[in-house]
Amino acid sequence: MPTPVLERDDVLIRVKAAAICGSDVERIHCRTASTVTPVIIGHEFSGVVEKVGENVVRWRPGDRVVSENTGYVCGECHACRSGKFLNCPERKLIGGKVDGGFAEFVRIPGEVLRIYPQSLRRLPDNLTFEEGAILEPSANAYYAVIQEGGLQLGHNLVVFGPGAIGLFIVAWAKLAGAARIVLVGGNANRLECGKRLGADSIVNYRETPGVAKAIESAIGRDQADLIVDASSGGDVLADAIAVSRPLGRIVKVGWTGRQPVNLDPAMRKGLEIVGHLGYDTESWDRVLRLAGLGRLDYRQFISEAFPLGQWREAFRGMEERRFLRAIFNSF
Repeated sequence: MPTPVLERDDVLIRVKAAAICGSDVERIHCRTASTVTPVIIGHEFSGVVEKVGENVVRWRPGDRVVSENTGYVCGECHACRSGKFLNCPERKLIGGKVDGGFAEFVRIPGEVLRIYPQSLRRLPDNLTFEEGAILEPSANAYYAVIQEGGLQLGHNLVVFGPGAIGLFIVAWAKLAGAARIVLVGGNANRLECGKRLGADSIVNYRETPGVAKAIESAIGRDQADLIVDASSGGDVLADAIAVSRPLGRIVKVGWTGRQPVNLDPAMRKGLEIVGHLGYDTESWDRVLRLAGLGRLDYRQFISEAFPLGQWREAFRGMEERRFLRAIFNSF
């Protein structure tokens, strides 16, 4: 591919590291509507400013940066006016509908930087580029459990799904003072990783006939203050409703397609079910601050690094769920 041509307000990033998200596995098989082809995928990346357009004053060549990955927003809808740019119905993802990070260079459009200047961030000096590439799922998890979930000191938390976002949720909840954390999933290695990150109890649904009963055994009946569904399982929401305390909250992170769910029990309990998508400016502010202070070891979330030429091996490991995050760090 040719090096992207810059307009007067654009920024060109030389990619140093880019992570494979689970959604990229769907994109490479053309299974998601958030992608148009042909396109360079990859939306979790960090790098160095290579070149800037003549009107750019905030950035200069050599700056270490991490991208929030918004390639276009309208700037006029209610979501944009509220600063919730990821909910813009016209939003285009870098790595989905705009060329992304699995390449030597990425162009950050000046139109986005004008409307949403915080979509490009400075990478803390204490983080490697590989660690910077997974700040995006970290901010995603922070938004889900702290901001949308409203986790408070002493809350009991149940997390469904030990993927990268689910494990980041466990880590942030532990730092935030959760009383007891229960992690539910079907991958034994990832569940053990969750235990190391702070989960007090793990429930392997492949080995446990009654997930709701197992959760109740771990924290007691009606003791789940907050539940985050970071899985893609069709029956998880029903289990979440069953184990939530009355007037509890469920944050729905994972996509589950068209699986029908009976919401009557949620209505009887007066539950809040919050639809989640991504992060916002505050998420990135807090995560970058904590990362800069070294409060979380990001290296434990990186399974293996590859040169871009070995993309088949990297994607195979992600698709087989052997890797939590595979990173490209040579282009």
